Amino acid sequence: MRDYLLPGEGYRVLFVIGKGGVGKTTTSASIAVALAERGYKTLIVSLDPAHNLGDVFMTKLDDKPKKLADNLYASELDMEKLIKRYLKHLEENLKHTYRYLTVINLEKYFEVLSYSPGIEEYATLEAIRDILMEGNKWDVIIFDTPPTGLTLRVLALPRISLIWTDKLIEIRRKILEKRAAIANIQGPQRFRIGEEEVELPIEEDKDEVMKELRKYRSEVQFVEGVITNPKKTSVVAVMNPEALPLYETLRAAEALKKFKVPFRLIVVNKVLNVSGEIPELKVKLDAQRRVLEQIEGEFQEVDVIKIPMFPEEPRGLDWLKRLGGMIVES
Repeated sequence: MRDYLLPGEGYRVLFVIGKGGVGKTTTSASIAVALAERGYKTLIVSLDPAHNLGDVFMTKLDDKPKKLADNLYASELDMEKLIKRYLKHLEENLKHTYRYLTVINLEKYFEVLSYSPGIEEYATLEAIRDILMEGNKWDVIIFDTPPTGLTLRVLALPRISLIWTDKLIEIRRKILEKRAAIANIQGPQRFRIGEEEVELPIEEDKDEVMKELRKYRSEVQFVEGVITNPKKTSVVAVMNPEALPLYETLRAAEALKKFKVPFRLIVVNKVLNVSGEIPELKVKLDAQRRVLEQIEGEFQEVDVIKIPMFPEEPRGLDWLKRLGGMIVES
């Protein structure tokens, strides 16, 4: 079996990525079924707004893991719910950290935020973090991801967030130092929240803003540590033997290398195997051959598996077992 699909340092995390329509969900589901069949307690989670995971398993799914077979659990996360939950969490933290903002109507600002650029990425990252925080419940966690562009932005977020959080901590530290200097001259600074008088903190351990920044940094660092650990995480790219999916996979590989996220396997889906000459398919087969040769040349350090075009769409556990066995076994 391919060891990078199996538990390493604790649970294994698999991100299955690819262009829309290449068979990403079917591939994710088949890997999940194959690993569950081999005794690994497996959770597969769809992060794709266009949910097809339930259709592949021929059952209805929601955001709670549903047991489909021995060792096999599946869920579909709703993007709208993720965004609402993320903003609610943000609002509560903001009200707690900056208590004087309770006099402002924050709700209307958060309604606008739900449409802001980048909100899907942050909401998705928080959902991934929550699942990883409880990762020890599982042997393998498989994420059936949104189209490649959004997924790469999500995988880049931990590193980006660490950079700006460190900058915010540095700025906050300077603010506290200036407060302390003023307090040494004028005494403690106080302000009122309703009838309560509150003293402005000057020490990092007593400052709610600094505590929140440190907490957030710790959470993001945890996710970064998981997704960049080759003994814990692997990315599986799914593509068809066509030029556009190839170019997208090449760009994804370059980005993943930059983020230090381990990229281990390519599944080339719907490969045509035709015996004899069929003039109507000659152009298609020649193009496929060229793409397959280019894949072998470009991805020499990545495993490549070719999956043939099946006579019917792989759906249901029996089909998924067959397909998953082809991917999981060496």
